[in-house]
Amino acid sequence: MGVAGGEVIVTALTHRGAIRPANEDSVVMGALTVASANMTSPVRCVLPVSEPVILAVADGIGGQAAGEIASEHAVHRMAEMGPRLNGPEEIAQLLSNIDEEIKDHALQHTEFSGMGTTVAGVLLNSDGNFWFNVGDSRTYRLEGRHLRQLSEDDSPALPPSEDGRPVTTNFITQSLGGSSGGSMVPHVGRDEAADPSAWLMCSDGLSDLVLPEEMERMIAEAGSDEAAVHALWQAAMEAGGKDNISILLARRR
Repeated sequence: MGVAGGEVIVTALTHRGAIRPANEDSVVMGALTVASANMTSPVRCVLPVSEPVILAVADGIGGQAAGEIASEHAVHRMAEMGPRLNGPEEIAQLLSNIDEEIKDHALQHTEFSGMGTTVAGVLLNSDGNFWFNVGDSRTYRLEGRHLRQLSEDDSPALPPSEDGRPVTTNFITQSLGGSSGGSMVPHVGRDEAADPSAWLMCSDGLSDLVLPEEMERMIAEAGSDEAAVHALWQAAMEAGGKDNISILLARRR
């Protein structure tokens, strides 16, 4: 018998990829965080939504240990504060607080100057489902066989390549922390889709290398969410695995 608010089934994997020496991505699933990990098999957990549940990926920026510290701080703070979040204003305030905390840390430790992290995820509570992001990590809603991007990329628009492959850039216009000028403005919105709902969250280590239609096919053809997440990771690795890869596939019911 389900608890009030139902539950969410989350399947996750985070990996350094084929080239990077370390994994500066982190993930959060409710009270659980995973950082600096090199998983080759997904983990699956079932979380009750009797209190608000936050799910997100964070892609650290800054090289050395700096990006790793920034993304880990972000997911720890989200895990800590997630159960108290009720809606968009509180999500935006938390992300602003994390932004300030990372900037303060970089000021106090000059070797970490410019450290930052992207973030993309969802907050699930009794009032509904909310998406959020800063940077170019992505949140998609899974609608039947199709992925619809909810998050808004904080990266410059580039013309498509002649072969139709996505053109990618490592430049992002804002992050949590980071050295970009001006104030950070998170993207936050309500997901109006009716329950049950499903989402895919990923760092650009997946979305830069695997087209959305290829991701759709892998999820649709997989026999389980674990198989789907593993297939997505493998596709990014086979496409060069040039960045850390983090994937969360979540289904609320």
